[in-house]
Amino acid sequence: FPDRNLVVVPNSSLAASIVKNFSLPRTALWVSIDVGVSYDSDLQMVEAVTLEVARKVLSEAEGGVLDEPPLVLFHTFGDSSINFEVRMMVSEFTRQGFIRHEFIKRLHERFNREGIEIPFPIRTVVMRATPPSVPDPPSNR
Repeated sequence: FPDRNLVVVPNSSLAASIVKNFSLPRTALWVSIDVGVSYDSDLQMVEAVTLEVARKVLSEAEGGVLDEPPLVLFHTFGDSSINFEVRMMVSEFTRQGFIRHEFIKRLHERFNREGIEIPFPIRTVVMRATPPSVPDPPSNR
């Protein structure tokens, strides 16, 4: 992503040179939101619905930037869900909370309509049958 560039310049080169910065400062930044869906989910559908909601939020909410399209990146098989990250570009730092707020509300509503489940943490407990305990024989004292 363009906002994570690292440039290393030795001090001796910097001190002996005229430096001209050709990159323009950019106030826009990526907002990242983690989401998890049920293992029963159709991931193609999840991705399509999520991108549709993200584009709608970016086009309607103040501070959304459509120059860089939103991204959905599946990354983890979690304990209860398949987890993914949604990345959206916002115009400035102060708009990220509002964009995140709108996106979460709209995605939750849309997932409910589409039957896409955001699961609660689930644990499966396996109980194994154990043979009944045999009482100790009486002691002869």
